[in-house]
Amino acid sequence: SPMLRTLFVGLCAVALALGQSAADDEITDLPGLDFDINFKHYSGFLQASETHLLHYWFVESQGDPTKDPLLFWFNGGPGCSSLDGLLNEMGPYVCNEDGQTLRENPYAWNKMGSVVYIEAPAGVGYSYATDGNVDTDDDQTSAENYEALKQWFLRFPQFRSNPVYIMGESYGGIYVPTLTARVIDGNHEFKINLKGMALGNGYVNEKLNIDTSVRFAYGHGLIDEKTWNTLEKSCCKGCIDSCDLTQVTGHCATMVEDIFQFLWGGGLNPYDLYRDCDPNPDMASKRHNALLRGVAPGMNRMLQEKAQHANHTVLDWVRSNGIKMGDAPCLNDSDVMQFMNNRTVRKALHIPFNLPKWEICSDKVGQVYTKKYTDMAPFIQKIVKNHVRVLLYYGDVDMACNFMMGQQFSDQLGLRRTLGKTPWKFNRQIAGFKTLFEGLTFITVRGAGHMAPQWRAPEMYYAIQQFLLNHPI
Repeated sequence: SPMLRTLFVGLCAVALALGQSAADDEITDLPGLDFDINFKHYSGFLQASETHLLHYWFVESQGDPTKDPLLFWFNGGPGCSSLDGLLNEMGPYVCNEDGQTLRENPYAWNKMGSVVYIEAPAGVGYSYATDGNVDTDDDQTSAENYEALKQWFLRFPQFRSNPVYIMGESYGGIYVPTLTARVIDGNHEFKINLKGMALGNGYVNEKLNIDTSVRFAYGHGLIDEKTWNTLEKSCCKGCIDSCDLTQVTGHCATMVEDIFQFLWGGGLNPYDLYRDCDPNPDMASKRHNALLRGVAPGMNRMLQEKAQHANHTVLDWVRSNGIKMGDAPCLNDSDVMQFMNNRTVRKALHIPFNLPKWEICSDKVGQVYTKKYTDMAPFIQKIVKNHVRVLLYYGDVDMACNFMMGQQFSDQLGLRRTLGKTPWKFNRQIAGFKTLFEGLTFITVRGAGHMAPQWRAPEMYYAIQQFLLNHPI
């Protein structure tokens, strides 16, 4: 019966997870890897709760793993796999378009330190629940990520004294600060040499994200003067700069909602305003669905309902209704999906044969995930206060989590500003702008979209290297 089968799968999985040692997890022969590597790599499962097992993929440093920094990486969604970071962004080997072979990445972050990619929460990628229940929220996710982190250190105790950095992207803007705060709280019991956290285009504040999206759209030529002037005059009492666009109602709310509708479903690439949309919508919509549920206005009920609520605000609409998707998923992930579902790859990564197909983003996790936090300020303030360094980097042509949100968020933390906006350079060119606060660095990455490490790899490699060394960017 299905129930007995589930129980059997669960028991096998638990036995598998509990009997693991680092040696069992070592990847000895990775299909598609046709160049020599000078580091060890591992793939296995970490018991994050009684029923949840999180899959990790660990690449040791190409330098000196005994001394080099140790990075933990989380992609967002909620529902998207951190292996997107490994196989598309900053891993030592990245996926080729054929979905079968890997190429060497000259800007791999494991040239600077060892990197652990954790697929979280359960239900994402190859991470799973023995009972099939993947319901979760921000708090449970950070608690289970912390448990997985501790389990990882028990499996790799030789890394306990390495400097640790927790990093992530997009909805990782929630995962990373909540996890970092837990590490700080638990540090008297489970000592980790925590040095810093970094976020790429992090989703850090719900209201700011909505408000700045509209301003970003206007600043990038997507809204006409007539609409903008109407917003200013009749919705913002003549002063749009100090007006909170999440709180407007009536026809003003409709105008803002229409702008959103266009940003997310109008055919533009929300991950990068200047990058084309991939014409193959079926393959890529998983990622887009996750994005819409996580960092964009949700997409449950149809927009028509808004007409019945004259006094609802944009924020109300964002939380309850959302966006009709055009065919604008924009990123084609078929190469990574093909690679990760290859039978020999699964075997090489020690994936139990009965786990389902790997997907870049899980619709199911996205649908059942409960968002609890709308503002990361208290977490970031606590982290800085505990002398853990923070880097916020934002590709400046991303619309999903735009740089203005990050910039205003940083400015409103109440930290002492030590350097006003100044260009930072790479290869004698301005690569972006930096603003420094006590304990926190905010940078933009010029011309980068949502995945800055992928689309501005040399610049991001430099920025992360400087951050790890605690040198100025």
